[in-house]
Amino acid sequence: MKPFRFTLQPIRVLHDQREQTAQKRYAEALRACEAAAERVQLASEGLNDAWHQLQHDLGAGLTGTQLLRSRAWCNVLELRLKDRSREMETVRLSTDAQLQELMNATRQRESLDRFHDKKRLVYDREVQREEQNSLDEMAVQIAATTTAVFGARVFARAS
Repeated sequence: MKPFRFTLQPIRVLHDQREQTAQKRYAEALRACEAAAERVQLASEGLNDAWHQLQHDLGAGLTGTQLLRSRAWCNVLELRLKDRSREMETVRLSTDAQLQELMNATRQRESLDRFHDKKRLVYDREVQREEQNSLDEMAVQIAATTTAVFGARVFARAS
């Protein structure tokens, strides 16, 4: 019998490659998301530090100019935090899109793998059936040969 050949193997390879590419993109997106979260965290900590410094300076007494500068710096840090938060949201949405792409690629590959496995199972059963038929045929031939040989001996003894 011919060896097993899956006619959709080139497509299967393409699906594997697509899934691997999607895995890499998703991993990159996760790293970008972690980096964006770290930038948000740093901006938040910077703003908190600036607010605490402003409160401390108010207790120590500030001039009007120093108060305006400190407040303006807090405003800058608030804007930076908002920008970093928007950036993080954009990166998170991109990460979600990459996850969907990965899930679709995995689903397609798994579907093709199941089809391959079914085809292989059918092939294996056919091979087993043909082997069993060959064995049965050999058994019949051996039985016929044995019967002919023993039958001839019995006939020769009887004569």
